[in-house]
Amino acid sequence: MEKKKSSATSSSGASDSLVNLAIQEYGPVIHEFDPYFNWRATQYLYENGYKKFFTWFDHKVWYPLGRPVGTTIYPGMQFTA
Repeated sequence: MEKKKSSATSSSGASDSLVNLAIQEYGPVIHEFDPYFNWRATQYLYENGYKKFFTWFDHKVWYPLGRPVGTTIYPGMQFTA
């Protein structure tokens, strides 16, 4: 008697394949420059203080619109760095 695969097992394998697709295709690279942005955000916080940090509108990202950093970031790393 053969055992049938449950749908949870097969969907889990499919999701693992999908998650690893970028690694298989491009290698273990962090995309979207997250470390660079976090470094810049920490630097801005250090140089300008928390009041300006939460009202900072960064024109260097999300071109051409920019990004309101204070309302779109989780600042835990910047405050603990």
